Amino acid sequence: MSSSTSQVVAGRAITFPVPVVSASISGAAFLGKASVARRLIAGGAQSAVLDAAGAEPVALPGGRTPVVVIHVRYHDVPGNVLGAYHEVGLAFQVKVPGVGTRVHIHELPVDQDFTLAAGNELWGFPKWKGDMVGTAGGALDDARLGAVGSGGAPGIDIRLDTRRGVPLPGNQSIGMNCIQVLGGEPVLVGAQAKVAGGRIRPAGGATISVAEGAGDGDTHVARFVEAVRELGLTRARALATFSFENFTAEFPAPAPVS
Repeated sequence: MSSSTSQVVAGRAITFPVPVVSASISGAAFLGKASVARRLIAGGAQSAVLDAAGAEPVALPGGRTPVVVIHVRYHDVPGNVLGAYHEVGLAFQVKVPGVGTRVHIHELPVDQDFTLAAGNELWGFPKWKGDMVGTAGGALDDARLGAVGSGGAPGIDIRLDTRRGVPLPGNQSIGMNCIQVLGGEPVLVGAQAKVAGGRIRPAGGATISVAEGAGDGDTHVARFVEAVRELGLTRARALATFSFENFTAEFPAPAPVS
């Protein structure tokens, strides 16, 4: 059962816009190989639809494209409709004929079941379930995607350090303008967010490393490992690293691409 303002996910009615009342976020922007981004989009289970629609990664001089890696921790508080969970995202800037430049979230692992179902069914976010841990939003975030149950287990380690960064006082408003794939069709996903407690560190502050065997036995993690390595993110210096202790947002229903 669904309407223009609500939809049932796993037996629960979710009403748009879906609020995020308390979360923390860290991330970094890189320049990755545009040719790799193009191939990843063309070969993705969902993003191949965008490739067929003529989507191209934004190409900068040197054959590079903007790539963002984020870690978000949604807190266990009333009002967070999708619950408490971690997510790690890998996103590209793309140009789509008739649409313009948008952000495409290409990978979005989460560690809880309900948000996995809701993200896929409501907005076409490419969520899959994986182990992860970290301290998003602080000046030092050591996030891990992969096996986190024991010390020394292999995984993808994302170190986001804004301790030497510049504080961003007060509150800022940011817009999220994504293009995703829902029901086999491109959709526009927009959201308005507010952030506070921010720090930004230009030209550095992020390190992504992959342990040997990180993707063994898990096809999703293996795919993420391959993307990170082939984009060159394990060797790249971040354009900037950022962290926000407080993140709130409202996610409306997706809009079709006209």
